[in-house]
Amino acid sequence: MDDKSLFSMLTMVKGIGAWSVHMFMIFSLHRPDVLPVGDLGVRKGVQMLYRLDELPRPSQMEVLCEKWKPYRSVGSWYMWRLLENKPTTQTMVTSVGAGDGCSSV
Repeated sequence: MDDKSLFSMLTMVKGIGAWSVHMFMIFSLHRPDVLPVGDLGVRKGVQMLYRLDELPRPSQMEVLCEKWKPYRSVGSWYMWRLLENKPTTQTMVTSVGAGDGCSSV
């Protein structure tokens, strides 16, 4: 069954929404081209990656992530990892100062 048909069928079940179906398709069925447009983590990752001022809307996600096809599930995974490894301001300052070659010694 193709992704769109599966999505339509599963979301007809009361209590099962788009996010649940997307996660099921990615992590249980291992579908390679699922973009969970409503997932906050993926949306924040896309915002960081593309340096957007605002969180992208689901419709914007489809357009921005079009070039990830046919591996949007993998792209989503990387967006979650991007947020986990988001550098803090202190880390960024320390990193710049440590390797800039401007040592006072």
